[in-house]
Amino acid sequence: MTEMSKAEIARFLKQGTFTGKLATVKKDGNSHVVPIWFVLDNGKGGSKVGDIIFTTGEASVKANNIQRDKRVSICIDDQKPPFSFVTIYGTAKIYPYKQKEALKWATKIAERYMGKKRAKAYGRINGGEGAVVVRINPTRVIAEKDISVLD
Repeated sequence: MTEMSKAEIARFLKQGTFTGKLATVKKDGNSHVVPIWFVLDNGKGGSKVGDIIFTTGEASVKANNIQRDKRVSICIDDQKPPFSFVTIYGTAKIYPYKQKEALKWATKIAERYMGKKRAKAYGRINGGEGAVVVRINPTRVIAEKDISVLD
């Protein structure tokens, strides 16, 4: 097992269609974990992890949990040998529905997971009225690669 560099983390988080497993804090203190589609917003460069962006319904369990407690964690993993993962701890902020912004991010996310041809259609579905944009600001990152490689 080897620790990933910042550049490797950024590349890993952008590759393919790995889903994130998002954990939020429920009212009773237990965790709520769900898979999400996401993209990175890291501005220029590529060696910085950047913020994780996803959309969700404003009345979803995860949105309600984040409104109450902004602490979140997300794990993204490659389930094929030699196995790798990135776990990010951070704080999430919900941006209320603004049609243009929700549609922009939902379409970018849809393009990653559904391809260019279907991005607009899925963007309209996932960025429609009642959708909110969530931005996770990483505060701690743990990333390992080559987990199953024998020394």
